[in-house]
Amino acid sequence: MSDTTQRPQDIHGARMDRFEKPLGYAILAIEFFVSAVLIVLSLAAAWTLVTDVYNLATSGFIMRTPEFNAIIGTVLEIFILVELFRIAMAYMQHRNVIPTVLEAALVAVARKFVVFEGATNYLQYALGLSALLLAVAVSWWLLDRANACELNE
Repeated sequence: MSDTTQRPQDIHGARMDRFEKPLGYAILAIEFFVSAVLIVLSLAAAWTLVTDVYNLATSGFIMRTPEFNAIIGTVLEIFILVELFRIAMAYMQHRNVIPTVLEAALVAVARKFVVFEGATNYLQYALGLSALLLAVAVSWWLLDRANACELNE
């Protein structure tokens, strides 16, 4: 084969090299955008928590079930946002995100249990949440048993 003749895979490889750098920048921009959105959402949830606690304090600390659920729900939402931000950071650092995703799933399901929001059919809702919690727990256990990733970071 002469120097001027290229193999077909070399031609396609050269074409892909041309797009690889701009695509890398686009992915990086998306990652930073998602991280910034998560930070803004976390700050908004924290502000909501501060105003809820302030309103509770100025009303004489009378807390009924709706107020309690609102405050606890906001706290758990902040934890979920923090876990999602940790997932984004681990992803950007090219680390294994499976443990962080499982932690976020556990917090999200726990939030639904702690703040058991009204549903038309409580039994189906509770059974669905229980199945979801069991699925996350079994996933965690299987990954730990298989040593697929470090779950105890």
